[in-house]
Amino acid sequence: MSSSIPSSTSSSSAEPAVSVVIGSNAPRALDVCLAALEPQRDGAEVLVCEGEPSDDGLRSRFPWATFVASPGALVPELWRDGIERSKGRIVALTIAQMVPAEDWLENVVRTQQEHDAVGGAIDPGEGLRLVDWAEYFCRYSRDMRPFSASDDEELAGDNVAFKRDLLERHREHLKTGYWEPVLHPVLRRDGVVLWHTPELVVRQGRSAGFAAFARQRLEHGRRYGHQRGEHFSRARNLIGVIAAPLVPLLMTVRVLRRVWAKRRFRRQAVVALPLIFAFNAVWAYAEGRGHLDMLLRR
Repeated sequence: MSSSIPSSTSSSSAEPAVSVVIGSNAPRALDVCLAALEPQRDGAEVLVCEGEPSDDGLRSRFPWATFVASPGALVPELWRDGIERSKGRIVALTIAQMVPAEDWLENVVRTQQEHDAVGGAIDPGEGLRLVDWAEYFCRYSRDMRPFSASDDEELAGDNVAFKRDLLERHREHLKTGYWEPVLHPVLRRDGVVLWHTPELVVRQGRSAGFAAFARQRLEHGRRYGHQRGEHFSRARNLIGVIAAPLVPLLMTVRVLRRVWAKRRFRRQAVVALPLIFAFNAVWAYAEGRGHLDMLLRR
């Protein structure tokens, strides 16, 4: 059944109530994501910002979506591009691998009535392979239900929504992309509540595989080291380099603690443990390399 999202005015040229921005570097996953949005998209604008362009067949199947190609761009950069093109008074972000729940857009609008920034739950989808489980636990163990709604700076950009005027006020912090560790602390300092709720649900589908996620960890981890390191002293960046070998162990322990506390998917976490550790090692190496870059730059 199709649900209707109310537009901001009644005119035919009205701005949409919601702009959905999908950052996509996994075109093979897009069809499932868009199919889940189709019955609930009335009144919403859907922008697919692609670092790896999808084929013409998929674009023909979903003519109501606007496809924007930025070859080679990282997902945070694709989100930025979509935010800049968006027209809705609410901007909701996700990625191609996510499958929105059937009431996702409805809940985006409802939760935005009380909060300017809302992040939701990310649960595992169906038919996941071992590598998909490892990626899921590395990235989303803290967003797995159950959890209680709260103010939380670490909202995942893969399932988040903002009032567009809030993003416009902080445009300078989106120049290099929508990076959660850059924008969210700024919003928090400005008194914005970053609301984390289990009512706004997407599910992670199959990933693009081990190599693709490892490359992403390398790129994002190094950028994260740069983002933190530019505010650190030389001594603090040096500590970031020296401590890098300890980081995979700490990250993996944190994942297991969350999974055990939530009492879900424990068996999958144990089986995927070597891959979880490997992905965390890639991140730690990349973050340490980022701190080294900043150390050598000064």
